[in-house]
Amino acid sequence: MKRLIPLLIAGIIFVGALLMLQPEPTVPMLKAAQYLPQGHQIQESDLQVVQLPRSQAPEGAFSDPQAVIGQTLSLPRLQGDYLYPANLGGEKLVLAPDERAVAIGLNDSAGLAGMLQPGDRVGVTAVIFGAGVPGAGQGAFAKTISGGFRVLYISPDFRALDPLEQASTDSGAATSPGYTPSSAERQESGTVILAVPIEAEVIAYDFTSFGVESATRLLNVVDLLPALDHAQNVALSLFLEPDDPVSFVTSGVYLPDLVITPGPSPTPTETPTGYQPILTTPTPTP
Repeated sequence: MKRLIPLLIAGIIFVGALLMLQPEPTVPMLKAAQYLPQGHQIQESDLQVVQLPRSQAPEGAFSDPQAVIGQTLSLPRLQGDYLYPANLGGEKLVLAPDERAVAIGLNDSAGLAGMLQPGDRVGVTAVIFGAGVPGAGQGAFAKTISGGFRVLYISPDFRALDPLEQASTDSGAATSPGYTPSSAERQESGTVILAVPIEAEVIAYDFTSFGVESATRLLNVVDLLPALDHAQNVALSLFLEPDDPVSFVTSGVYLPDLVITPGPSPTPTETPTGYQPILTTPTPTP
């Protein structure tokens, strides 16, 4: 019996050693395969699945690609970052029953240099090149369309960068192998989504100062904005409105009308007392 005890102890130690040498079970975890900006809709190619020992797996991180594909990022992710539920959930567009969301493309100045925020109220001015008028040539006509539109969404790379976020991006994303400047820096054009009422609106032209009868057009802005946005000879521009705006009506402005040439200049003629200017009008040469 005494001889069996050392054998039993040796057997227990041997089995324990075998158990300790067994690899720990692994679990799949999701990582960002490349730099993913805020507002990005996650695609399958954006994800990398890695196997981690169960004890090293980050708690709460996603492990199933199907749980995140199609979701929108609320925060940017660097290459190699794990994905958590708190990283998801882009801005949801909330509309009143009498509103529709309309997207328009803008350049930097037309979009107020990225300073817009969801919830701001804006008006829209259309700049029409050529103006569709015989003989208009390359002249541009600008007219305020309407206002009071609520900003629902601004494409993330078109927003003005927060200084703290920019500092974090410069120090973090720039060192990531998946980082490219275009993926993190602010773009000079982007998309803004506006909440537009569905009721038809009166587009008014105030010609009273010209002594001409004013004119109006009854249009549905839900139709008008997409038409202007897709027209090749039109550029849209936004202006920010105060909380309690005063309504106004414009006549619009046609740029060639701002060009005023001087009239005939005085021409000096000799008199007994010297030169005196008289007004003459040049006669065309036959």
